[in-house]
Amino acid sequence: MTHTDGAHDGAMRRHPAQRRIGYALLALAAGAALLLFFLPAEKTLGGAIKIVLLHGALVQAGLFSFAAAGLLGALYLLTRREGAIAWCAAAQKAALAVWAVYVVSSMAATYLAWGQLIAWDEPRVRASAYVLLLAATCLLIVWWVRDRVFTALVNVAAAAAVYALVKGVSVVRHPLDPIGASTSVAYRLASPALLLILLVMAALLAWTWRLRGGIRGEE
Repeated sequence: MTHTDGAHDGAMRRHPAQRRIGYALLALAAGAALLLFFLPAEKTLGGAIKIVLLHGALVQAGLFSFAAAGLLGALYLLTRREGAIAWCAAAQKAALAVWAVYVVSSMAATYLAWGQLIAWDEPRVRASAYVLLLAATCLLIVWWVRDRVFTALVNVAAAAAVYALVKGVSVVRHPLDPIGASTSVAYRLASPALLLILLVMAALLAWTWRLRGGIRGEE
């Protein structure tokens, strides 16, 4: 059997798992949509509270995803385990994907709440854009360099930078903890439920990229 035949057979073996992951992602997305659909409207924001809840869950899921990529990078630097760097590279892609969706949700939330599609005067909005730019740049550099140690270092540094950018900014109009301060039981229960769904989806995305291979150029 040639190397090409072996690679083709391996790809064929991965297809069933990837299809199952795709079905799971669709089911989770449908579950999140149903959860948001049945949430009651809020007296001030009305139905826009559903986008605000999704927006809040996405930022947390994004931060956890960047942290996971950083921790996996640190694990590789300490152990040199191939599995760690492969999962690190996969988690890096998943984190960027989650953050991109978060940025879109942020635009929707600010438009519905404040009437601005891009509220650039809000420090958290600017920080979100900087994180997206940073994450995309890091991924492009990793693809270009194609080195395991470099990939690990970039993800460790990116995780720290993302946390500093998001957690270190002040707020102007953005509430500090709108869900935590809410008296609605429905909102307080829906927020962690959404976060759990999004975290599972992020993990499944990372698993999909893990099945496709580790660092580009080294699969």
